[in-house]
Amino acid sequence: MKSNQETVSVDMPQPSLVLTLKAQENSRFVGLLNGGFMIKFRSGESVQTLLCERVGLDKSYFDERIQTLFLNSKPVDNSATAAVKNGSILALSAAMPGLVGATFRKGGKYRWMRDSISHPDDGDVSAGKTGWVTVKLFNLILKELGPFFLEAGVWLNGEVVQAFFADRLPSLADHIQSVVFNGREIASEALLAFKAEEAPVYIKIVPHTAESNA
Repeated sequence: MKSNQETVSVDMPQPSLVLTLKAQENSRFVGLLNGGFMIKFRSGESVQTLLCERVGLDKSYFDERIQTLFLNSKPVDNSATAAVKNGSILALSAAMPGLVGATFRKGGKYRWMRDSISHPDDGDVSAGKTGWVTVKLFNLILKELGPFFLEAGVWLNGEVVQAFFADRLPSLADHIQSVVFNGREIASEALLAFKAEEAPVYIKIVPHTAESNA
């Protein structure tokens, strides 16, 4: 699954951190996303439009694999009419086990059991100004989509990035081909001293390709 470049169709922001790996090993970095991450989008678009048209998720994967959706803590049944607004929190999960999982499944036969807390149908939705949405991935979806989002590029709290590399860089350094911080290449060891405080950091982790040597 390849990311849609429209997801990050903005000038490279600062602070920004771009890592190129020596192989297809993005999965080693999905721990960066454990607490959620931010992406830019057009405020007011539907969940389905955001994930399938802007982010570039395959529609069949979205329909079949992502079985549970929460928008601002409310379960979503119709992703085509649930509008994402600036500051929204979107949680994605594979099917959860048991009656609880069946109850919260999008469009499931037990959805009537939680009608009072379900996300309302927003009707016609249309894109507005650029906004931010926080995305949280759970269970197998984190493992499967984490590398995809990292390659597309996401925004993370600077302290999260700092803590991740301070803890894991020794085991990851051999898998990193290059590190570019704010447009300037730095040594991978410099990540141990990375500081960005709480400001959002744009981070992109790219698997090695033949073009990487160009």
